[in-house]
Amino acid sequence: HEPKYTHMFESIMSSPSGSGPRYFGHLHCPGGTKSIRSGEERYTLKSYDQELEDESRFDNFNSTSTLMMPDIRTPTVDRSAVVGCLCEILDLRRMEDGRLMILTQALERFVVSEVASDQKRLYDVANVQILLDEEELPWDQSKEIDENFCKPLRGKAVKSSFRYHKYEYDRPTLPVSDSNVMGGENYVTQDEVPLVKISELLPFSKYNVDASSSLDDANEKAIGMIESVDAASFEGGELPLERILWNGGIVWNPPSVTQVVRRDNLNCDQLETLLWLSLEDFSRASGFVLPEEVRQLVPPEMDYLDIPRPERILSSRYPKTRRQKRLSYLAPALIENLEHPFIGLRQVWLNCPSIAARLNGALERYDYLNNKMLGRFE
Repeated sequence: HEPKYTHMFESIMSSPSGSGPRYFGHLHCPGGTKSIRSGEERYTLKSYDQELEDESRFDNFNSTSTLMMPDIRTPTVDRSAVVGCLCEILDLRRMEDGRLMILTQALERFVVSEVASDQKRLYDVANVQILLDEEELPWDQSKEIDENFCKPLRGKAVKSSFRYHKYEYDRPTLPVSDSNVMGGENYVTQDEVPLVKISELLPFSKYNVDASSSLDDANEKAIGMIESVDAASFEGGELPLERILWNGGIVWNPPSVTQVVRRDNLNCDQLETLLWLSLEDFSRASGFVLPEEVRQLVPPEMDYLDIPRPERILSSRYPKTRRQKRLSYLAPALIENLEHPFIGLRQVWLNCPSIAARLNGALERYDYLNNKMLGRFE
């Protein structure tokens, strides 16, 4: 619906067919296009360095609560984000009215590292750094390590993460013909959009469980990656990027929920187990059947859960860290529109520094809902 974005996608799609994946970045801006058009500096595209130098960036950071749920407080940042999502264009159809119908896949998160200085295009262009979770970083987080040691290791870890995409995403296409009876391009009318079939592709991605060879290849390459580094003392070097983002408040843990048990010191395995037990309670109390894409993430050792078995089982060779990462995003997505305190937290989950932080944040919210449904609040 926005001409500049139509132009951007057309420019991306006009690249040669063999030039590789067609990526674009998505950044959240409160108010969307209306805010961008306002011309206010807080809604312009910035790098994380520029954001750290902006002294006004916390001016609109506050805590809000509602009369309905005053015990849950939600942080809000009324400015354009610098942590976003890398997406790939899977399929595209042109509409008869000039709009585009695009099927995209979210792959990785990133942080803006540099805004292109030559902005002659109608849309913004930037260099970004793929941002991994703490559990995926191949160095000891407790040590003071120079960024120069981290850069090559981070690059290997990012490359390793991308290798799992063939197994983790099945790459569907739009259920609309791309050619008409005359063999030319089919310009889709509004009445021809198959809403029901398109809805079957949403909201969660499906695993390509048949791509076992790509999974084995990703695992084999991951084994060769350096798992840790015994660097010398810090001695005035540059902090790792992840530490800079944490210290500067670019990434943060999700807001805690009151009236539930805090579990800040648990690891991912423990949090995953507790979250599944809480999901089981939630399903029983609400009558909600978890989607297939979520049920696939049940750990093999938790087959005792009263949760329907998925039709397609993930390989036992699929790394548990990847499984836990997927769950840390899908679990909160199931309840993001359920009650007002859970709405608008997508950027909060994206800004989490670790898988454990997201699992913990999701667990607290499911415990809150379960306690409420079972009448445990006074």
